[in-house]
Amino acid sequence: MSSKQRKKRSRPSFGATAPPFIDYLKDILRRYPDGGQILKELIQNADDAQATKVVFIHDERSYGTESLWNDELQKFQGPALYAYNDAAFTDEDWEGIQNVGRSVKRNDPTKVGRFGIGFNSVYHTTDVPGIFSSGYLGLMDPQEKVFGERTGGFQWCLKDTEDQEALMNLHDQFQPFRDIVSLVSGQDWSEVVQEHQHFEGTVFRFPLRNEASVISDNLYDSDRVVELFDSFIADADLSLLFLKSVTSVSLKYIDVNGTVTTRLDVTCSAPTEITLESDDLSIIDSLTRFKQITLNSEIEEKSKWLVTTCTMKEGHVEELDVLSEKLSFIPRVDLAFPCDKMRDCSQSRLSCFLPLPNNESNKTGLPVHINAYFGLTDNRRHIKWQEEDQKHDEQAQWNELLIKEVLPHAYFMIIKDAITLAQMSVLPVSSVYELWPDIAQTQHKEKWHDVTLDVFHQLFKVNEAILSLAKDERQFVSPSEAVFPCNDSRSTDILSAIKKTLINYGENLVALPASVEHAINMAYPDQSSLNYVTPSYIRNILRNDVYAMDREDKLCLLEYVLSDGNYKELSGLQLLPLSNGSFISFTSSTEDTALIDSKDFPRILLPFCSHLFIPEDLSTTCKAHLEQIGRKNLFKVINIDARRVAAYMREFLPTDWKQPTTGVVVWDVGNDQHPPPKWIQEFWKFLNTHFNELCQFIDMPLIPVPTLQP
Repeated sequence: MSSKQRKKRSRPSFGATAPPFIDYLKDILRRYPDGGQILKELIQNADDAQATKVVFIHDERSYGTESLWNDELQKFQGPALYAYNDAAFTDEDWEGIQNVGRSVKRNDPTKVGRFGIGFNSVYHTTDVPGIFSSGYLGLMDPQEKVFGERTGGFQWCLKDTEDQEALMNLHDQFQPFRDIVSLVSGQDWSEVVQEHQHFEGTVFRFPLRNEASVISDNLYDSDRVVELFDSFIADADLSLLFLKSVTSVSLKYIDVNGTVTTRLDVTCSAPTEITLESDDLSIIDSLTRFKQITLNSEIEEKSKWLVTTCTMKEGHVEELDVLSEKLSFIPRVDLAFPCDKMRDCSQSRLSCFLPLPNNESNKTGLPVHINAYFGLTDNRRHIKWQEEDQKHDEQAQWNELLIKEVLPHAYFMIIKDAITLAQMSVLPVSSVYELWPDIAQTQHKEKWHDVTLDVFHQLFKVNEAILSLAKDERQFVSPSEAVFPCNDSRSTDILSAIKKTLINYGENLVALPASVEHAINMAYPDQSSLNYVTPSYIRNILRNDVYAMDREDKLCLLEYVLSDGNYKELSGLQLLPLSNGSFISFTSSTEDTALIDSKDFPRILLPFCSHLFIPEDLSTTCKAHLEQIGRKNLFKVINIDARRVAAYMREFLPTDWKQPTTGVVVWDVGNDQHPPPKWIQEFWKFLNTHFNELCQFIDMPLIPVPTLQP
């Protein structure tokens, strides 16, 4: 068959076609959730336009239906939701809002709402949205019912004479815009339309849907708008943290009588007197500053945040550079930490300039909120990850690179800058440690647990001064210079004595919360190189002198240095307590003798040796260790027995207690009227019990005085 014959032959048409716009719009509404996300999309568009102020207004009023552009617009004169911002539409904005799904922002990485279809989530609430901005007022009609077939809307131009006349004379039609323009800008309608022929701002009007339509059967009454506002209020303190331009959002309500009340004002301020930036040699650009969020509702609430913005410089991570160019994304991560009150880590979550929905997949378990140029799912509710079905998705790859390559640097910078601010007394030192990820909070979140470990590896590998000294919390040392507290359970008295001792001896003892200790134990690359407080460490410290300590601290230290059973290392330590309050050294010298009594051989037997006994109030733990030392014949620590009693009695008994001729030891056992001293009574009992044993060790008779009397 010739080519001419092929051309003449009639064939049915073939090829891909676009779905009807209404079907496309309904699909958007299925994917984009109803609720607070609608307001967030409008805030993002305002932020893209470099607006600083956004106002949402729930207006319960209904307007007249006499002077309208056409009768089809009567049903849209009732209650409405308005969104105002103080930036005017550009020509590109007017083009972009008409091109559903073909965003003019897609290749501009500085624009938040780069997805193009987000604005269309407003069709959850309305069928005919209106826009008044710069030099135009437009109404959009996707159903093509208001302005005629194949006419999806209508636009009035403020500089067109006929349009200007309509805007001024069709009072019922444009009264809603007239009232709102006056409310939000204080300008008169005629001043804007006739004199300036320009409105330096944008007002969106969304007449609430009160009957089902082809677009949606989702009806919006007053209660639904209240729910919409409530949904936004739940995240209000987070909503301005990461925006570039918008610094205030208000929610207002106008009742049927025109009375205006404010449900919420939220503002964000960022004082510039304290800012910290990375140096030129760093592979990242970072900026750390404070932001204050103020919520005004029934009461005023303020919260202070430390916010660090970190951008990876080009040329350091090749794959990141390639995807940044290809996707028109910026390799930037922001972290925000609440400075003025403890927050539950389980509530910290992800943002893509505005907080993502408060569900489990967007919670990290970290003490900071994380914002980034994330690649999101179509409905902007979740971040894309490299799951089994998205291994080669470039946005998912981008997200993985952000949290692997950029996030650890951002986290290191916010901790480092927090330390600087703490040293300046601008930030409490406690906040520095509260910034550290808590492994216990992320251990059940696999991805964020890995991130936590990456953060610690980044934190530890540079050996920065990140640990606060116990003696002065605003001084910091590196892990390699630090002395870490003992991590076993001890009494508070012992721990206090150890702390005072190390500080007095000029050691770099650090004070750490349990979560930070756990992090170091889990993630520090060379545990063996760290200095931990141990009994051996304290024994070595105390080899100098211990004179300056009080008695209670010395006894606490004694219990600690005895605890590991390495008794030989006690040699020379002046920590051996005596009952007279003095301390002698652990030596084998006679002058460093310490006696230990027992139930069978109480100290009362040797009243003239009382100064040699250890204290009676010594803890049972210390006494048990000292008894063990005595049994091992280490140092001059002696457990007394019958032989020792006899020997010390012979050595220390006064000479006037001995018979000068016979050498017989005598004493007065007394009588009922004059009982003998208690020690004699005890010794008599002891003599009866241990007479035969005692006679082996003493070379003189022991005779009670009464037996010598006639």
